[in-house]
Amino acid sequence: MAIKVLGLVDCFNSPEFGPMTKHRSVASTSFLGRYAFIDFQLSNFLNSRIPSIGILCQNHIRSLSRHVGNGNSWINNTKIGQFQILYDEPNIANPGYNTDVADLFENRWFLRAIKPDYVVIAPPYMVFRADFQALLADHIASGSRISLLYTHRKGLKNSFIGARKIYISERGKVTRIETNRGESDEGDISMGTMIMDYPMLESLMEYAQGTSAFFSLSDTLNHISPSVLIRAVRHDGYVQSFDSLSNYLKYSLDLLNEETYSSLFDEEWPIYTKSYDTAPVLYKKSGSASNSYIANGSIIEGSVVNSILGRGVRVHRGVVIKNAVIGSDAIISENIHIENAIVDKEAQVIHVKEIVGTPDNPLYIAQGDIV
Repeated sequence: MAIKVLGLVDCFNSPEFGPMTKHRSVASTSFLGRYAFIDFQLSNFLNSRIPSIGILCQNHIRSLSRHVGNGNSWINNTKIGQFQILYDEPNIANPGYNTDVADLFENRWFLRAIKPDYVVIAPPYMVFRADFQALLADHIASGSRISLLYTHRKGLKNSFIGARKIYISERGKVTRIETNRGESDEGDISMGTMIMDYPMLESLMEYAQGTSAFFSLSDTLNHISPSVLIRAVRHDGYVQSFDSLSNYLKYSLDLLNEETYSSLFDEEWPIYTKSYDTAPVLYKKSGSASNSYIANGSIIEGSVVNSILGRGVRVHRGVVIKNAVIGSDAIISENIHIENAIVDKEAQVIHVKEIVGTPDNPLYIAQGDIV
């Protein structure tokens, strides 16, 4: 008998990128010029042969809907799978009650329509590659009810701030979960990714509802961890938590390194995204680019170094772009210097000749602004 699996992308409790996520969620924020963050978990599900996918949407449903649409970029056979954005409209104006648990209750019809045997839940802001079929097989073989993925990391005084730090017994049981506030440099960080049987998900929902109307799934796991077996599963591949505007720039540029890039991307594990019919990049005689990702439709007349450009960016003559992320359809006028900066999509840099920040405090130009 075939096992039926449901994949859930949990967009709740995602970090913010300051003004960049004012009108969009992290899930639908542009990444590496041609993707959105949510593409990585959706592709993990698709490549793991999980055909039914739900997206637990906390806010900014318009930007998320514009990117994922009806899901055809990830689900092309609706006879064996379903794709649905799950939104808790009654609680959207009441942040305390707007939790992933409340969203699941509001959309219980979807869960019951799928009737899954197992559920895989993953967040969009944790970027990694994972074969959930293999992890699911390991989970079933272990006899566990809940498996929680984690990564062991150093440098926690400056990274993964706000993420969940877990403590693990010698037998591999999660004994405690707390927020990483940078007190220690090394430890085990939850990837926010869980595998469980469907009755366990129902039990967690009921437990959360009966304990506190403000409880999220993460809160519930933390509450039950001393008494319930939560199995810790270590993931040793690329894992990065995109949790601030400065880290968005830093970690994006890190992927310009070939070794780092290869640890996330694999030809046999494609990352699917919304497709656009655009022409290839046009480099004019005065244009040059080195160690950069430049998406289709861009026209390069200036110099681009160690940077990421989205689709349809226009870089005019005399421009120097270095260590920057430029959003789709942005226009950079002549003789402008941009460095350690993020220029959002459809912005126009025309009048200001220098847009220069620092790696720890990148200068940000908002979507559609003219400067």
